[in-house]
Amino acid sequence: MGLSRLLGTAALVVAAMMPGLANAQTFRLGHHHAVGGAADLAANHFAELVGEMSDGRITIRVFPAAQLGQEREAYDLVNQGAVDISITSTGIIDSAYAPMSITSLPFVFRDWDHAMDAFAGEFGQRLTDGLREASNTEVLGYFGLGFRDLLFTADTPPTTMAEMDGMTIRSPESYVFIRMFELMGARPTPVTWGEVYTAMQTGVAEGLDSPPATALDMHFEEVTGSLLKTGHMFGAMLFAMNKQKFEALSEDDQALMKEAGLQTTLWLDQDVSIPAEEAAYDRLTEAGVTVADPADPQEFRDAMAPLIEEIRARGDGSAELLDLLAAQ
Repeated sequence: MGLSRLLGTAALVVAAMMPGLANAQTFRLGHHHAVGGAADLAANHFAELVGEMSDGRITIRVFPAAQLGQEREAYDLVNQGAVDISITSTGIIDSAYAPMSITSLPFVFRDWDHAMDAFAGEFGQRLTDGLREASNTEVLGYFGLGFRDLLFTADTPPTTMAEMDGMTIRSPESYVFIRMFELMGARPTPVTWGEVYTAMQTGVAEGLDSPPATALDMHFEEVTGSLLKTGHMFGAMLFAMNKQKFEALSEDDQALMKEAGLQTTLWLDQDVSIPAEEAAYDRLTEAGVTVADPADPQEFRDAMAPLIEEIRARGDGSAELLDLLAAQ
């Protein structure tokens, strides 16, 4: 028997002895958050679950800290198929599916229970279905990083919108964020997430918004002196997988990936993000950050009404989703 034939026979024997080997797959998962932060914990928990649930047939390799691109770039690469999975803010995906912008509207989520129930229910399913139809994205799960507050380089925060007039506030490249800060009287300055620390350090921006626990993950306490507890927006994230690669999986493995995503999001919300948010204000205070409440919280809510009505009037299904969210 020739050597090549012998090697071929040996390969067939090995494949027969290890039927899962032929179906082994590796997917690359990228995110833009810091190593050890909540998004990184979610990524690694998801990878571990997928490995366990598939008996090692499916491997998820995690690339943190924007190794596969900053947030928008990584998501675009998922749609193109160059990256398999990314973790990204729901709000920036409005470029692919406009109603996603609802998830980053100010003051539409009442509390953690409201947000978790909404994403786990019909509201979340409609967003998933709509994004699938409009793009090359399959959502594997939604999770939260907490409610966003305003942080400032100044040692004492402005407590009214009048005091924020003209301040430069870092903004993602998202219309909702930009318009929100304009309505607060500030000057939004688009800066990608990976460059926010430097932007605050060098004075490119005087403020930013972030969930308090995420601010600690990113070490923003080193470049900010104060925080205003506005809780103006829920920091929602999702696992985005390239649709073609998801659909190429068997039905069982598709269900496995969805179940791993669900388990990961429940774990992160309940065991990581909520406790971290509750502890974050004390940790920030201990780090020397002044934490204050708005003089009139309703002032901020009232100022956002034009933005919410603008999104409602777009005629793209956003009004129905807003009604569904309000009735949740």
